[in-house]
Amino acid sequence: METLHSLWGAVRGRRDERRRRARLRREIMDYRTPAERDELLAILGRYDMTIDDVLAGREPPPLSVNSSPERWNDAWDEIVLDLSSPDD
Repeated sequence: METLHSLWGAVRGRRDERRRRARLRREIMDYRTPAERDELLAILGRYDMTIDDVLAGREPPPLSVNSSPERWNDAWDEIVLDLSSPDD
């Protein structure tokens, strides 16, 4: 019975992931004007991602020498924020 539940959970998870990607694809395709497309590409560029990467569910690549300055600043802000938080 446990195997049946885990199998059903996996099927449900895949279905939910397909629905999430379909919704994301529809939302991305709503960027119709050139200005909206440029804005979307600029956002993705800050994370070294493309539309295809996002739709495929890929994570942003790790920081590298070629990463945008904005990504480095965001990473630095997260490090500083993490180091400045009180220890539990």
